[in-house]
Formats: sequence, C-alpha cells, structure tokens
Amino acid sequence: MEAVRPKKSKSKACGKSQVKKERQSEGVRKLSGPSTEVHEPAPAPEFTAEFTDVPLSLSHVPLVPDLNPPTQPSVDHNDNAEKDQDSGLLCDTTEILEEPLCNEDAQPKSQSQNMAPRADQALVSAQYLQCDQNLFNAKLDPFNVPSLYPSVPFACCEPQLLEATCSITYELVDASLMPQASEAEVRPGQIAPAVLPLASQESSPPSLVPVEVADVKRLYPELPRTCQTVKPFNSEQLRIWEPGSWLENVELHTAEFQSTAHQEGHELYELLLSYWRYHKQLTQAQTELQAANSNCKNVQNRLWSFKDQRLSLQGVCADHAKVYGYHCYQQVTLNEAAIAELKQLFAAKAEILHQTVALHSYTSILSRLQVESYLYHLLSSNPITKSVAVQDTSTVSPKSQPSSLQPLKESISVLFIFTRRVLDDSQFQTDIHLWLQRLVSVLHLVGSAGDHLFILNHLLCCPTGVGKWAVPFLQIKVLETPSGVYHFMQALAILMSPARHRVDFLGHMKPNDPKGNNSLSGPTSANWTLVDEGGEEDEDPETSWMLLSEDDLISLFSQFPFDELFKHLLGICSKGDYQPQATTSQKMMKIFAFASSLVELLAVGLQTYNRARYRQFVKRIGHMIRMTLCYVSDHWAQYISLTNVSRSTLQEQSFSMDKLQVEFDHLFLRAVLHVLKAKRLGIWLFMSEMPYGTLSSTMLWKIFYIMQCAETDVLEKLSCSLSAEDCIQGLREPSHQEKFEQWLSEINSSDGICLLTTFAQMAQPSRTDVDPEFIRIIVLEIYEVSYVSIATREIFSKVGRELLDAIATAHPHIISVLLERLRETIEKVGMVSLYLFKELPLHLWMPAQAEFGLIRDWLLNFSLTAVENRLACIILEGLNWGFQHNGCLVLPASLHSEVALLVIEAYQKYLTDKPYGGILSEGIKQVSYLANVVRLGQSPESSFNQWAWDLVLRLKLHANERSPHDAWCPLSNSIAPSVPEITDSPTMHPVLKAVKAGIPIGCFQAIDMTTIGHSLEKFCSDGISLLKTLVQCHHLKAVVHILENILPLVYHCQFYLLKNEQFLSCIQLFLQLDSGTQGVTQQVTQKVTQHLIGASTYENIKLLNSLIQAHILESSRPGRVGAVAVLEFWLQVLTKQNLWYRDKAVLFLLDHLCRAAFLHQQEECLQKLLYQQHKSALGYHGDKGLLSSLMGWIVTGNITPSFIEGSSLTGEIWFAWLVLNMESMFEEDSQLQRCVEHELLSNPFYTADQALKKAQVRLKLQAVPSLQRLMIYRWAQQALATPADHPLLPLVWQKFFQLYLRQPGPEFGLEVKGCIGRRYFQSVAHLSLLKSLRQRLVEVSDFHHAASKALKVPCSSGESSDGLLTSGMFITQYITSPELHTELVRLFSVFALWLDDENLQKQEIYLPSLPKQYDTHRLAKIMQRQQEVWMEHVDIERVQHELQEVLSLWSKVKSEPTLSKNTSSSIFTDFINPLAARERILSHLRKHDAPQGAPLLVPMNAPVPDIPTESLSDENIFTALIQEDLAKLQHQAKLATVRETQQVALDNELLEVLPQLYINREDQLSMQLECRGKGGQPCQGPAHITVKYSRMHKLDPVQNQIQCLKSDIKQLQVDGVKAPPQGLAEAAVHTENFITTLVNAYKLNPSPGTLKVGIAAFYQIVSFVSDDTQRYPPSRQFFTSCIEILGQSDGLCNIRESTGILQEDVFVEHEDTSVQSASFTLPLMTG
Repeated sequence: MEAVRPKKSKSKACGKSQVKKERQSEGVRKLSGPSTEVHEPAPAPEFTAEFTDVPLSLSHVPLVPDLNPPTQPSVDHNDNAEKDQDSGLLCDTTEILEEPLCNEDAQPKSQSQNMAPRADQALVSAQYLQCDQNLFNAKLDPFNVPSLYPSVPFACCEPQLLEATCSITYELVDASLMPQASEAEVRPGQIAPAVLPLASQESSPPSLVPVEVADVKRLYPELPRTCQTVKPFNSEQLRIWEPGSWLENVELHTAEFQSTAHQEGHELYELLLSYWRYHKQLTQAQTELQAANSNCKNVQNRLWSFKDQRLSLQGVCADHAKVYGYHCYQQVTLNEAAIAELKQLFAAKAEILHQTVALHSYTSILSRLQVESYLYHLLSSNPITKSVAVQDTSTVSPKSQPSSLQPLKESISVLFIFTRRVLDDSQFQTDIHLWLQRLVSVLHLVGSAGDHLFILNHLLCCPTGVGKWAVPFLQIKVLETPSGVYHFMQALAILMSPARHRVDFLGHMKPNDPKGNNSLSGPTSANWTLVDEGGEEDEDPETSWMLLSEDDLISLFSQFPFDELFKHLLGICSKGDYQPQATTSQKMMKIFAFASSLVELLAVGLQTYNRARYRQFVKRIGHMIRMTLCYVSDHWAQYISLTNVSRSTLQEQSFSMDKLQVEFDHLFLRAVLHVLKAKRLGIWLFMSEMPYGTLSSTMLWKIFYIMQCAETDVLEKLSCSLSAEDCIQGLREPSHQEKFEQWLSEINSSDGICLLTTFAQMAQPSRTDVDPEFIRIIVLEIYEVSYVSIATREIFSKVGRELLDAIATAHPHIISVLLERLRETIEKVGMVSLYLFKELPLHLWMPAQAEFGLIRDWLLNFSLTAVENRLACIILEGLNWGFQHNGCLVLPASLHSEVALLVIEAYQKYLTDKPYGGILSEGIKQVSYLANVVRLGQSPESSFNQWAWDLVLRLKLHANERSPHDAWCPLSNSIAPSVPEITDSPTMHPVLKAVKAGIPIGCFQAIDMTTIGHSLEKFCSDGISLLKTLVQCHHLKAVVHILENILPLVYHCQFYLLKNEQFLSCIQLFLQLDSGTQGVTQQVTQKVTQHLIGASTYENIKLLNSLIQAHILESSRPGRVGAVAVLEFWLQVLTKQNLWYRDKAVLFLLDHLCRAAFLHQQEECLQKLLYQQHKSALGYHGDKGLLSSLMGWIVTGNITPSFIEGSSLTGEIWFAWLVLNMESMFEEDSQLQRCVEHELLSNPFYTADQALKKAQVRLKLQAVPSLQRLMIYRWAQQALATPADHPLLPLVWQKFFQLYLRQPGPEFGLEVKGCIGRRYFQSVAHLSLLKSLRQRLVEVSDFHHAASKALKVPCSSGESSDGLLTSGMFITQYITSPELHTELVRLFSVFALWLDDENLQKQEIYLPSLPKQYDTHRLAKIMQRQQEVWMEHVDIERVQHELQEVLSLWSKVKSEPTLSKNTSSSIFTDFINPLAARERILSHLRKHDAPQGAPLLVPMNAPVPDIPTESLSDENIFTALIQEDLAKLQHQAKLATVRETQQVALDNELLEVLPQLYINREDQLSMQLECRGKGGQPCQGPAHITVKYSRMHKLDPVQNQIQCLKSDIKQLQVDGVKAPPQGLAEAAVHTENFITTLVNAYKLNPSPGTLKVGIAAFYQIVSFVSDDTQRYPPSRQFFTSCIEILGQSDGLCNIRESTGILQEDVFVEHEDTSVQSASFTLPLMTG
C-alpha cells in the first residue's frame, strides 16, 4: 500500500494558511514539555479506508492541528490507573529542535494531547504479551505501550521516510530522525509525504498506523541532498523493546525476602534450637567422659610407687683381702589413697556413661526426630508439596499460589538462619544442609520464579563457603519455560547488585575482636595490609569478614545458563535449529535492546565487585559482556549478509540498515564504557577480544579515542557529544600523543600490551570500506609507542612488531606508511627498524616508484654498515619475487630488472676491490640477510655479497623464468626484441662493466638478462666462457639456474653443446668442485670451508639432478621434444668425462637418470648408447685399437671391461640394472652364453671355466670376459648387494633365475635333462656364493614379513643404502603398503624353494605336479624364457615418491621463502563472513559450562506412624498399638542396665586385681667377689657371698587378667557411647503422640470408651515400669512423662473421679498393677 494523495474535500489536517502553521509549531513545542502533565489518555482515531490526518515525519514547517477532531471511542477507565507508567514511557522520547518563530499562539494542552492516536493500544499490548509472555508471568505490574513506535529511518539515497518533511504531533517518535536546526530546511509550501511500510508487523512494539495526509501539490517531493544524522534510541525508547525493570525490581524482591527471612520465633526455630542444645549437651557429656577416662589412666599411673634400693656386700677372698660389692633392685609400694580415688572415678565414669551420655543421646535423637516430624507434617499438610515430596509420584502439580507455599518458605528461612551461625558441630551442620536440600528441592518443583529468587537472596546472605554446598540450590531454566527469561534476568540483577542487608544476617558471624585475633598469629602478621596493584588499601578489615568469597560468586555465576539465554535471544530452539534468515529488522532491534539490558546488568556487577579480591570474578563478568557482544555481532553480520541478498526493499523492513547500525554501534559503545569503568581489574584483556569488525567507521573513531583517554578524562564526558571529527582532531594534537605515551609508560605492562592489541584489533577488515586514515592513525600510534617513544619502546617493541605485522597482513598498504614515517624517524629508531621490517609481510606489498627510489637511495648512498643500507637490503629481500596463482609475476618484470641492475651497481660500488666470491659465499646455507649481519658475525662485505647473490637468484630475469610455460618453445618475435644486447643497451652498462671486470654476479646477469642467454648461438660463442667463470668462482647454484633456462633451447639440437669441449669441461669442473674430487690443495680448502660453515658436499649436484629430473618431466609433455632427448643428452654429457664409471658424482646422476628412464619406459635409448660405448671399449670399432682399449681396462684394474666397478654396485642399483641388462644383450649377441651352455651339456664333466675356454676357442672372440663376468654370476652378486627394501630387488632375482633355471638342449638337438644353473656352481667358491644366495633369500623374506606387521621398519646398516649418493636418500616418511610386503614374502619364499630343490636341476619336471607353494605359473614363465619383467612386484609408488622428493629440491629453491611464512596465525577474526559467524555462534554455545543440576528429591516417609482413630475407643486396637513400642523401651532399658551392671562388676574386679600386679617377695643372691691380685698375679680365689633381700615382682597372670578386663571395659564403653537405635525414639514419640491424641480427644468429647482406653493405657504403661526402666534415663523419663500426663489429665485417669468405675471392672482387671501404680498415683492424688 502506498501513500496516495486524498481528495481535497477530505483533507482534515492541513491548510495553506501561515497562521495555522505557526499554531501547529506552537502546539508541537507545547507537546515537547514534561510528560507528567498528561492526565488523560489520548483518544484513538477512527479506522477508515483512507489515511488519517496524522503525519508520520517531522518537519521544520509544522502543520496546523485539526481543531475539530473526529469523534473517537472512549478509552477504558482502567488506563487512568496506569497514567504514571505511561507518562514515564512517553517522556523525553523525542528531540524536537525548535527555531524562534514570531507571533505564535499557545495551543491548549488538551489539543496537543489529543494529537496522539491511541486506538490500537490495547491490541498492541495483547500482541506484545503474546510475544513475550515469559516476561509477565512473575506478577509484574501492568505495562502499557504507546500505540506508535519509533518511525522508520532511512538513508538519504532511498525513497524512504525523511526527517525534514512533516511534523509528528505525538511524543513517541524516533529521536534518531530529528534533524539539526540548521539542516534540511523545507521551502514554504512544500509538504513531504508520509511513507508507510506495509509489511506485516511482528508481535513486538506496535506498528505504524496508516494515516491521511493533507492535500499536496506533489506526491513525491524531491529528497534532500544532504544525509540526515541518524541518532540512537535513548534508554527510555529502548525499554519499549525490552521493558524489563530488572534493577528496579531488586528492591521489591529484597523487601519481600526481608519480610520472610527473619523467623527467630518460628516453631521450627525452637525445635532446631532444642536439637542444637541437646546435641551440644551430648558433645559436652562425651567430652566429660573422655576427661574421666584420662583421669582414670592418670590415677592408675600413680597407683604404685617404685623405690630403688642398693645392697652392699663384703667378704674376704683367697688372698685374704677384703672385697666389696653392690647390688641394685627395686621395691614397690601400693598407694591406698589412689585405690580409693580410682574407685570414685570408676563410679563417676559409670554415672556419666550410663546416665548423662545415655540421656543426652536419647534427647538428641528425640529432638532430631521432632524436627523430621515437623518437616513431614509441613510437606504433607499442603496438597501441592505432598504430591512431590511425600507421595511416590512423578507428576508435578501446577504452580500454587504464593500464600500456600508461605510455611515452606518460612521453614527454609529458619534453616538458613542456622547456616549463618558459627557451628562447631559437624553433625548438626550436616543435618541443616540435608533438610535445606530437601525443602529447596520441593520449592524448585512447586515454586514460581519469585520463589527461586527468594532462594538466591538467602544464598547471598550466607557466610563464606556457601558455594561448596548450596550451589545446586540456584536453578534457572530459560528454554521451554514461560518465565525463564524473567527468572534469569531478575536473578542476574540480584546477583550483580550489592547485598545490602548482609550485615544484619551475619551478625552472629562477626568476630568479637578482629585486632585481638590478628595478634594471636604473631606480632608480625598484624603489620600486613592487603593492597591492590596500585598500592592502595583495598579492603577495610572491619567489614571484610562479611564479604562473600570469590569462589562462591564464581560458583553462583556458573549456575546461570547463558547458553540457553543466548539461544533464546537468537531464536535458537531447544533442538538447536538456528535460522538467522528469519530475523527481521524489528527482531534485530529487539536483540539490540535485550543485549543492552543484559550488558547493563553485567555492568552493575562490574561496579559492585570492583575489588581486588574479586579480580577473577570480574574477569568472568567482563568475559560475558564480551560474549554478549560477540553473539550479537555475529548475528548482526549474518543479518547484513542476508538482508543484502533477499530483504532489500522498504516494504519488508521497518528500520533501515543505517538505523540498525547506529543502534549496534551504541550498544557496543555502552559496553565499552562500562568495562572501562572497572579499572585495575584487567579490563584491557576484554577490550582486545571485542568484535570490532562489525562496527561502523565513525564508532571506531570514537572508541579509539575514548580508549586513549580512559585514564585521563572522565568517561561520561567523553561519551557525550563526541563526534568523529572531534576524535580525529583530538588524536592529531601533539599534547594528546604526549599524554597518552606518558600514561602508557605508567600502567602495567600487560595492560599496555592488551591496549595495543586492542588498537590492532580495531584495524581488522570490516564489512564496509575501511577508512584508510583510521588504519593509518592506528599504525602510526603503535609505531610511535613501540619504536619512537623512549619511555615505552623498551616494553612494547616486541609486541608492537607482532601487531604491525598482523595489521600489515590485512592491510599491506600500511607498509608504505611505515616506510615514510621511518624515513623521518630512522635516527631515533636505529637498528630496531631492521627487526620490524624483517617481520612485516613484505611479500604482500607492492612498492610504488617513489618508495623504490627511497630504497635505491638508501642502498647506493649509505655505507654497508649504515642502518639505511641494511634496511634497504631487508626490504628487497622480503619482497615477493615469485608468481601469483594465475602464473603472472607478483611484481612487474621491469622491477625485477631494475632491482637486478641496482644490485650490480651497488655490488660494484662496495665490492669492486674485494671480490667476495668463491667457496665461502657459495657454501653458506640460505639464511636471511639480518641473520648474516647480526647472528653470524660476518663482515659487512661478506654479508652483502651473500645477500646480493641470494636476491639475484630469486629475481626472474630470463624470459623463460618469467614465462615458464613458454620455456620449451622457441622465443617469439615479440619477446626477442625486448631482450637487450649487452653492448648496445645503455641500461646494461653496469652489467657490461661487471663482465669486463670478471665479476661473477655480472656474468650471471649478462647471461640471464641479455641475448647471451636467450640465443643458443650467442650462448655458445659468448656465454659458455661466462658460465665457466661462475664455475671457477664456485657459484655452482647460479650455474644450475643458468642451465635451467638454457637447456630447453638445446635439447632439440644437442650437438651445439655435446661438441663444445668448453661446456663439457664446465660440467666436469662443476662435478669435481661439488663432490670434492679436485686437486689436493683444493680438497683441503674445501674441507676447511665445510668445517667453518657447516656445508656438505653434493648439495649442488643434488640440485642439478633435481633440475634434470624436472626437465625430463617437462619434456615429456605433449608438443615438446620428449624425455628421450633429455635422457640421451645427459647420458652423453656425463659419459664424456674421463673415467666416468669411477666418478661417484657421475654415477649418482646416472643412477637417477636410469630410474627416470625406467619410469618413462625409455630404457632402450640409454642401453643403446651404453652398448655402443661397451663395444668401443672392447675394441669392436676402428676408432680405438684392441690393444689400446684392453690396456686401458687393465690399467684401471679390470681384467674384463665393464661399466660396473667390482662384482656389483650397492648404491647405484638403477644404473646397475641398466648396465647388466645391456651386458646381457651383448652376451647373447656374441653367442657366448649359448656356446657355454652347449659345452656344458655336451660334456657333463666340464666345469664352467672349462666350458668358457672351449667357447672362446670355438667363437674366436677378440675379448673374452673372465669367468666371474658371466651374467649368471653378475646377477647373483647384484642380488646379494641390492638392499632388501629396494624396488628393483624382485626383478634382479627374476633375471638370476632366468639364467639359473634355463633348460637348454632342444636348440642343440639334445634332450632336456633339467636346469643347467647348478653346473655353474660346482667349485668351492661358487658353492659358497650359492649358500649366500639361500641365506639372503631368508633374510629378505624375514625383512618383508616384519615390515608387513609394523608401521615402519628401520633398516639396518646393511639393508639401507650407504653414503649420500643413494637412490633412497630422499625418502621421508614413506611407508610401503603391507599388502605388497606380504606379496613379496610369498615371492621370496618361492625363490627359496626354487633355489633349494635339487629335482629341478636333475631332470625335467612335470610342473602341474608340483605343490602350490612352487608357484608353477611363474616357474613355467622362467623355464620358457619369457623376458617380461614382473612389474606387479615393483613398489612403483615408492619410486614415484622418490622422484617427487627429488623434484621438490629444485622447486624449493625456486619458491619464494616468504611465501612459506605462516600467515594463517592472524590475530584477526573474520567477523564479516556469515558462515564463519554462524559456526562461531554454534561453537561458542557448545563451550559454555553446564550448571550443576538440581538436588535429587527423595520422597519423605513418615518418621512416626500416624495414630488411627479407632485406637482411641477400642482397647484391643490400642493395646496392639502401644504394646510393641513399650516393649522396645523396656528391652532397651534392660540392655542398658545389663551393660551398666557388667561395667560396674568389671570395674570392681579391676579394683581388686590392680593391687595384685606387683608384690615384694624375698629373694636370695649369690655373688663372687675378687680382689685385684698381688704382684701382678690375679686373685687366687673369689669370696662367695650369699644374702637374702626383698624385691619387686610383677605377676604376669595378673597382668594378662588386667589387660582382658580393660579390653572388656573399653568395649562396654564403646557400646554405651553409641546412640540408641532410631526405633527407640520413634517408639517413644509414637506412644507420646497416642497419649496426646487420647487426652485431646477426651477433652473434646468425654466418652466412656475413651475413658476406659485411658485407664487401660495408664495401667498398661505402669505395667512396663520396672527397676530397669527406672535405672535407664531415657525410659525413666519416658514412663514418668506418660504417667504424669495420663494421671494429671482432667477426668481421664484421675483416680478421684474414676473411683466408681475402678471398683468393679478396671481395678479388678488390673489388680496386679494396682500396687505398682500406687507410687505414681499417690503423688498425683496428694497434688
């Protein structure tokens, strides 16, 4: 529906009179006054098919209000009761800017009030309640929403609702649409339209109502050209979208909690006090018992007195000399007083044990049972609680009224009172917690959200440690709960707010004398004061005792299911279905409002707990604020992406993207301001992790400026009226920079690092175009702090380098900014700049011409030791000289050439007189220029030389390098003219100068950059000499680079270089220099160089080999020369060297060449060339005489010419395979093998040596090989030498068995007599070889068997290839498949059978008759002389892997080192990608810790059975009811009496036995005393003395008896201390309940039946009274109490009143107990 122009006759609102306009303006100003003046609700407009007269937008030219508004239906009178709330919502919701106007008349207030349509208010309220029903289930006050929500804002470039078009005459308008006084002036007479979105509105704040517009001349006037400023909603406007008054409700819930929490006079309180008191008495009695035991032990220790005695002896020995002697002993005396004292102590201990402890144990259990009974009655008396706590039912009843749960809440309050007492009784504390858990579990099931908040308030008023036992008491459910959101938010508001009444509740916990308590820990401890990191005292010792601990707060905070809240916020259902595409602009606005409310609550917590002791808790709050912003930011990013795709029309969105962006920006700003207020608590850590990627550029400026002023200015002042222009202007002021640096130097270093990280995070890529100036300011800020400022750079240089690297990775253009700033401050920064630019991602940077000029200036005009020169080297080294993904160069080719010429120019300037070429520079491994300068300690010249060569080799100077795909094609005419001539081009002057001076780097550039390297003819004439210069100067890597570019031009016409001796000599010298086979002096120099620089040989040979393999691969592509050309060229080049078959370097290259031929199936071309050379060596060609050729082989040590030195090759297996195949061809072509076999068959007694000689004579050969050179022996030796894991080993054995199992005969006209192989192995030496072959087959089988079972089998030294020049040296982490290993085990087992079976050698075998393990199919192929190799047994995957490893060597050299830098570890998070945002939301939701579950509720059974009503009138039922209870009491009394009697008897026995333990008994002693002798002679004889004395004796039987008595007494005491059975207390309570019920029933209805039961109960109870029950305190107390109650009750058992009845019936019936009852009735009767 569009806004159409109504007919002029129906216009009701507008006129053209200026007077009306002025009155309208005056009316608007009146309307903008205080809303409290509104007393009556505005009447609602009529609903018609046409627009009403209320426009939808504001204008500086207001319309005249309608003086005669249409009649409207009356509003319900109930709205008047809500006027205060309405006025609070409507006040200050707009910002109407007034201009001074003349001659304005005031409009009546009633008219301005009537301008606001309110007809749909009730409907909107119903819709809002339907949408957010969970917000109103907690008995909140009614909340009315105005009829019109803020109007729709739009950007100026769209046909949207404009700000300066017409006036709104009601207050609730979008404040963001109010224009400034100087903007959007409307020409007189111009009326803007009312544009209304017609999409269906959601159940959120009310939508716009169609209204009529005045008669206008134009339906769509021109849009203003200037964009209007969109302003955010204020707090009151946001409350429309999120109307929860969480903080305001805290006071209400606290007041409600206060009214219920104090229950000191409650019945349960008295019961718990009694239980606590009785339990204390029991504890005290047990302590007294322990003291009595200790006293008894002490008296027993004083029972005996031990006295030491000494007996003197004398006599006369045989020498007639007096001799003396001594004897010591003990006597014992019994302490009679101790015996009497011990008797008294035994009696006192028995009294305590059997009277006091027994009584208090009973009363403690009884009081606990009373508490249990009360709680059971509490839960069972309420039907709602009974259904969940008492009965066994799984159904939960509906929520009850709060009044019905009031007793339950009061009881919970009573229990919480005792948690706030100092309890030293662990049992009582455990019981309190158990009862609390039970009642709280019931309240969880039947209570409302307010009841849950009641529990939370109690927890917050508990002492420290509540988190250890009461955390499950806090249970919050958001999803699938109507009031879940309200419950969550209100609980969070309570937790975040200060617990104001905590002091009142914890009065009993306050220490009496804190200072005195501190003094107890020592004189030093009182001097310690807790201070924060700022040095200020953080807490007052007088009040710190009442604060909750941080662990408690963290535990309570962890119970809030933030994941469920965020799921609800984002519209994620309980099943996890997340559909951001369903979000509309109104939903997005509601998300912003709710997030703002949540952030406000968390911010209150930041202020409440802004203490050093709550540092970790505050960090958790800050983390949750950050997570809130992250969730909203990620959802907002998805909304932006989806809106741009599918929801871009005005009719589908109520709010423009600009409006929503402003709301998100200010949500972010408010969160930042809140977090910044929590100083000293690690706030910058949260700032560095905020989602800045979805902020607008304007807000980024503001936040950036606020963060720098957070510690120096007031935050409130910064957040008010702060524009982006003010921020930019403030950041540019020098004083601001100085102030910021000063503050940064004073704060904690970790906070400073987080702050700089925050700045870097703000510079991350955004969904909109990033403001380059903002990125520039941030980069320069970090640079100044990290490198320029003396006060801060020492701390932040490292982190600044990392942050600048991260920013430059996202915005490479800032390197230009840094370079320009560095040019100005390089004197201050110095060498540190080298480390900075070394870390920067220079490979992403595209330098401009001016920047290259600066680099050129630094390189040429500053010395090698200057920072500028070194910085220029680092920059050029860091640039990306490689290719893009599309194959084009990253940097222009012209820049490559310019840099090359710059390098050669600088090289000649600094190193002309000091040519640092040669071994040292070539041998140094590739390290960075900075490492050479700083770490390796090289001279500046040497470092520059190394840098120059590394850089030049990376530059793409040759046409083939710049276009690798065209390298194998002839140079086109378009390229050829662009290649300069070295002598004709002026730009090549530095290169020509260097060539003339013989500088190697100049020679390299001359070949690569000029026609010398692009024309084969010029290369042969001029380039080879330059190439030789490079080889002689040991720049071998450069030689490989040149060969890469030149050789593709050579392969199709190889004779150019094959006939060039200078080129062949260059290759030979190359191999000699790199392999160390040159002269003695050069070898010594080479070894010294390797020792100094750590380089190894063959590195460049390996590179050359990799290049050759790459050329073979490239040449085999369609349309190129083919692999044969490359193979033949290199085979001829390598075999033209002198004694090439002895050169390990040549053999290394040939081995890889043969492997490539094997893979490409081109072995024949190499075999042909080697075959010709082999025939030439044997003298078959005229160019070399027989004598000279033979003498050559003899001189080299080989009797028979062969390309394999010795019997076999252990390393170059591929080369050996090719050579042996070639020699087998020669042996067959010369008929030597056929003739030897014929001689062996013709003469069975011939040996192999004899047969060979006969064949020589018969064939008349010019050169005959020795016996060991026969191919059967050659293959056997090679099979022994080949490693077990080599891919060719199965084929080598195949070749051997093709000769060993040959069956000649028919071709000679002879019959077949078996295989001939054994005839070659008849001598002793050959039998030993055959034995070695058998052993080798077993070893190889074992190796492959082990390899098939293990993941990786380490090869032994014998199995692995030796040296560096092996085919397997490039294998890294390759594992052959276990299946192939298993197949090879089977194959080599078959080979072993073939080798051992003698029958195969003696006679012809019928192959089908052989067992299966012989593999007759393959055996038949061998015997039928089939030459096809068994490729299925070759590990071709390993061969290809080896080839890839070889190819990777050269590709690594050609690749850019900077590209291997790990750029994935960026500090930036992609906040814009909607898929990443969605995944991030779901991932974050999974990471929330799950709260602890609710405590389990076990249904409560009745502690004491109920009293049936029938028992009150039926004597039989009553007798059965109490008989069992009384019997339990009597039985327990008997047990206790027996126990007491036993202990008294044992004590008495112990008193009798203890005096018998020791006795003084007479004893006789005989001693022999000698003198010292006379004249050196010993005593002639001792004196024999015998005396009698009385000494102490310990009687062991008595000791054993005492031990037994003590053990029995101890066991009796243990039994006596035990608490009586629970059934005893239950029986007593049950009987007392019966008596109480009986007495109460008789008082209500005195009946003869009840009277009779009462009299019978009286005598029944008296009948159980005995001496035992009178002695046992619990039973004595029980029976006395029961008889007293029955005896003193009015008329029930009063003997005076019951005499008549007792005379005839009852007295006679209870005659036996009448006398016994007299002792109880007489006191009652006399009383």
